[in-house]
Amino acid sequence: MKNIKKVYRYRLISGIILLLAGIMLTVFFEGDSSIPVILIVMGMVIFLITAFRLFRQGDLPDRDERTKKLAAYGITYSWLFTLVLITVLYWIEFLNLADFTAEAILGILLFFMLISANVFRWFFMQKGDVE
Repeated sequence: MKNIKKVYRYRLISGIILLLAGIMLTVFFEGDSSIPVILIVMGMVIFLITAFRLFRQGDLPDRDERTKKLAAYGITYSWLFTLVLITVLYWIEFLNLADFTAEAILGILLFFMLISANVFRWFFMQKGDVE
């Protein structure tokens, strides 16, 4: 654990703390069970994402000019495709092809933006550069 950067060390420890806090709340307190579940899931997500990033990158830098550029292009493409999706969802609602709630629309857009941004970033990383 000595060779791990401070940022990764703090993230790993905070994930473990959240996980243990959720477990302790589950064991010792009775009542609403949603808060302990949220803490457990948050702790697991923080810990696992940090661990995967740490082991995947090794001694490589977290960010450099190339990765920043590729991430920016990925997010830009994601944003443009999200605008297209908003237009499609608008027309679906306008033509009464489906009845969406605001919650459903926001959920669709949230997941689409997250997934498409990561897909475009991965695509540009595989390609090596943006042309």
